[in-house]
Amino acid sequence: MDTHKTQLTVLDQIADADKVRRKIIDAASALYVKKGFNATSIEEISEAAGVSLPVTYRYVKKKSEIMRMIMEDMLNSFRENLLMMIDGIDDPVEKLDIAARLYFKVVEQQRQKALLMYQKSNSLDKASRARIMELEVEVSKIFGEMIQEGIDSGAFKKVDVDLAAYNIIMTAHMWILKHWHFKKRLTLDTYIDLQLATIHKMFR
Repeated sequence: MDTHKTQLTVLDQIADADKVRRKIIDAASALYVKKGFNATSIEEISEAAGVSLPVTYRYVKKKSEIMRMIMEDMLNSFRENLLMMIDGIDDPVEKLDIAARLYFKVVEQQRQKALLMYQKSNSLDKASRARIMELEVEVSKIFGEMIQEGIDSGAFKKVDVDLAAYNIIMTAHMWILKHWHFKKRLTLDTYIDLQLATIHKMFR
């Protein structure tokens, strides 16, 4: 990689925290996939990101913290887009469909990062693993609140809300974990449509 093309100025690194964070996350993800988690150093991540090492250390002191940042990034992307997409929508069925479809697509867009979370979660320190689990629970709560809203309004039958929420999450993850199989005959949109039909049956 030609780091001179991607090098941020010192002022950029100070003024644009979101941009720096994004560069660190993207560089780390690419290196983890290419070299492996254990073989990648923070120095290499810093160089690939075009961010000075002292600035990189302001964001992460150890590699496990970058895995936490990856999970936070996925959750924030889902949550921020969801709030815009369901604004003004009252129908709980439509709202849940929008949320599920968006989550499937965010997971697909971040496929390499999501796979890393599965592959390397056991390598993380206790605090980072705990934080990643907290973030996953936050996603389930988003779906859980929508499911409960549907039950309260009479649009959905009574179900175990937590289990139903996690069923949606794991169905999205199945697309990336078993993509080698499903890609042979399904597009992502077809997969989502088929899974949404199954999800609807769970609530009717």
